[in-house]
Amino acid sequence: MVLDDLLYSIDSDTRPYWEATKNEELLIQYCSHCESHQFYPRIVCKNCLSDVKWVKAKGTGHVYSYSVIHRVFSPEFQAKVPFIIALVELDEGPRMMTNLIDVEDSELKVGLKVQVDFQERIGEYRLPKFRPFK
Repeated sequence: MVLDDLLYSIDSDTRPYWEATKNEELLIQYCSHCESHQFYPRIVCKNCLSDVKWVKAKGTGHVYSYSVIHRVFSPEFQAKVPFIIALVELDEGPRMMTNLIDVEDSELKVGLKVQVDFQERIGEYRLPKFRPFK
């Protein structure tokens, strides 16, 4: 079911992002007119409505906010409990909703420096998750 949902959501606006995950690259969009980065993908800049281009992100950032999930309503996620959903602020500026992995309870905090990880696959694509920066 998750693969079907992902494949349904891939369109001309998001395809470059997903294709880059096959090579373990995190792409975000950049507007050269107002010199800003953005994520999630859009067809124009969210600030000035100019054209945007895809650029490779550093893949690092910090935890802006997080929640530890202990209870799920979908059996599909039951084996993953507990897991951490986080809002990561990328070094380029935009925030990205993701999962945190390999985090000890003692180090989990807002401001934690993190880096992208592409271990998990859905079909031919890889899911960008974040782990503590090493």
